[in-house]
Amino acid sequence: MARSYVRVYGPPLGKAINALEAVAVELSKTTKVKFSHKCLPYPSTMQSNTNDWDAYLKNMTKTYVDCYEPVKIISEAHSMLGEYDFFYEWVKKPTMKQVEDLLGKIDKAFDGLGCYYTLTTK
Repeated sequence: MARSYVRVYGPPLGKAINALEAVAVELSKTTKVKFSHKCLPYPSTMQSNTNDWDAYLKNMTKTYVDCYEPVKIISEAHSMLGEYDFFYEWVKKPTMKQVEDLLGKIDKAFDGLGCYYTLTTK
């Protein structure tokens, strides 16, 4: 699991932690779509009746809806004591775009607070 650690510099630390928690709540609602093995149909007998076409289309529509399932991007996030003040745990290794999106969300959350931060992803 990869984590992005945030270190906050300067007051107000409490407000900064609250802002980071708000970003975590927003990210917890963010999902991406993953292809699922559930959509692979099992072989069945061929239907020779042409009236079954509507049933076939209905079944295919249901099948393709089940093909994709939402997956969370962030699995955990909370404040911590020690070298860093907060962390975001990624479900899998993040892309550079995902880290840049996180930076943008933190920048927006910190707007007007007057504190600085560093982000380290390991």
